Amino acid sequence: LMNAISVREAGWKDKEEILAISQKIWEGEDYVPVVLEGWLSQGGLLVAELSGKVVGFAKVTELSPGEFWFEGLRVDPAHQGKGVAKALAQAQLEWTLSRQPKTIRLATVETNEPSLHIAQNLGFREVARFFYLEAEVRKPQKVRELRAPAPEEAWEFLRGSQVLAEGKGLLGLGWRFCQASPELVGELAQKEALFTLGEPPCGLLILVPDPYTPRELGCLAFLDGEEGILPALLRFAQGWAAQNGQKILSAMVAAPWIFRFLLAQGFQFIPELGAVLVLEYAPS
Repeated sequence: LMNAISVREAGWKDKEEILAISQKIWEGEDYVPVVLEGWLSQGGLLVAELSGKVVGFAKVTELSPGEFWFEGLRVDPAHQGKGVAKALAQAQLEWTLSRQPKTIRLATVETNEPSLHIAQNLGFREVARFFYLEAEVRKPQKVRELRAPAPEEAWEFLRGSQVLAEGKGLLGLGWRFCQASPELVGELAQKEALFTLGEPPCGLLILVPDPYTPRELGCLAFLDGEEGILPALLRFAQGWAAQNGQKILSAMVAAPWIFRFLLAQGFQFIPELGAVLVLEYAPS
């Protein structure tokens, strides 16, 4: 068949064609150009071809040993409706299953019906539901000094957190959701991403640069604590983002009370997106 879609692993020679597709996504505001070299170096980037021309791509990322994440699925608008996204998603799944995964997850918004339909047909099921919020970064006047907790302390706090439980044990590091574990907390401690008040901690804050647009966006990956100290934790987060030169502080929130708290503190919810759904592959 002349018009059969073939999917293969991407190489450096595909860079220009991938960038050309990315230019047509989100009115040229796509993050892929920022991360593409990293993706090509890592591997797990797949391209779909029609008649020898690259018409779409998708990335598989191993977040931790055996924890696989599907991201960056893009189809050239000129070739949408031809089954390219479906072929890419199927290839992502086959590529990952050959690597004995422990888990495979992806995220999409509830309003993205085509993506949900493809994922559900492949056997993915919703495991958690978050809401995306963002606020403009404003340098606060008074910021309390927070300390870096020991990883064990932070893990102890997280494990008992209702906020983490509401997110089914997942942390939203931007649009990437990772399973909370002692290993992940150890990595976050090395990156100086953990902040707390009190001994033992009466609150915990996790702050990371966005994985896709680190210069513009800071991520409030986790916030929980006694009600009286939440505003102090949030002021610290604003100061941290201002110091990094970021314009926007974003948050993925599953717990309704944290959602209400952030709205009251000037964060905006984007209704067009609806809920952010985390889907997990359920092996048959």
